[in-house]
Amino acid sequence: MPAVSVIVPAFNEEKFLGNCLSSLKEQDFKDFEIIVVDNNSTDKTREIAKKFGAILVSEKKQGVAFARNKGAKIAKGEILVFTDADTILPKDWLSRIKEEFENDKKLVALGGSCQFYSGPISARLASKFLLKPFLFLDKFFSGGFNLMGCNMAIKREAFLKVGGFNENLKLNEDVEISYRLREIGKVKLDLNFKVKTSGRRFSRGLIFGIANYAPTTIFRWFFKRFDKFQIFSSQRKEESFVGNFSFLLSLFLIVFLFFCCSKPKIAIAKNIIRKDLNKMVFIERKFKCKFENEFRKVKNLPHLRRRTKRIYLKEP
Repeated sequence: MPAVSVIVPAFNEEKFLGNCLSSLKEQDFKDFEIIVVDNNSTDKTREIAKKFGAILVSEKKQGVAFARNKGAKIAKGEILVFTDADTILPKDWLSRIKEEFENDKKLVALGGSCQFYSGPISARLASKFLLKPFLFLDKFFSGGFNLMGCNMAIKREAFLKVGGFNENLKLNEDVEISYRLREIGKVKLDLNFKVKTSGRRFSRGLIFGIANYAPTTIFRWFFKRFDKFQIFSSQRKEESFVGNFSFLLSLFLIVFLFFCCSKPKIAIAKNIIRKDLNKMVFIERKFKCKFENEFRKVKNLPHLRRRTKRIYLKEP
């Protein structure tokens, strides 16, 4: 029985699946199985999966949540690892996952970050420089770090306990399960534990790419709901109200992200100024107190009192 099961949902992934499975075959950890869940593909996805010796299963219900749950049902490993068909994994990916769970018995789920290896330059730069601030911002609103579907691992026992992925969601099913996992145990996100994934979701540009996720993200942050507003992120049309609404929300999210990225620096500058001002006030008060004490001592001297009295008598 394998220690780890790697589950890869796939829908018409003939362009990417080969690279993903090739990177899995090159892992330095060997005690694992690969499960490819074909989600109604019409291209050569199934043939590629068989070529690499993966366990191939089919899921007729369309959606990544259905596909991931189907793979988890037949998985034999005690650790369920999830990634996407367009993702390339580093050689030590599985060994690091196994080591993390062995070293921390309280850990129920582990995740990492990602970086785009294709797509518009704006999206690739965003994944390199803005993803980390966004994840911290997401942590602030969510109450903890959330996992990413392309780079996540969950203990089988914990996965079954929370009931798997929410099949009612078209997006953010990886984030939603993170909320439920945090309720039963420790969820860790290592931002230095990275995989490479394609930027195809941003093929039309950074703004339009973010527009697919901005509505559900905003409503999740401020209304704590996942099951509502999914319509805003599915099949967006630029000329429709939904498309324009998503576009505006994506702009708001970017501005908000930049503001939050710069805010800590502003806060640090304010703290430095505040500390300097407080120091100056403290020195001023200390000097004033010392001056008053010295003046009081001098004023109480007998010869000074007599001299002062004489001066007052001489005055007209």
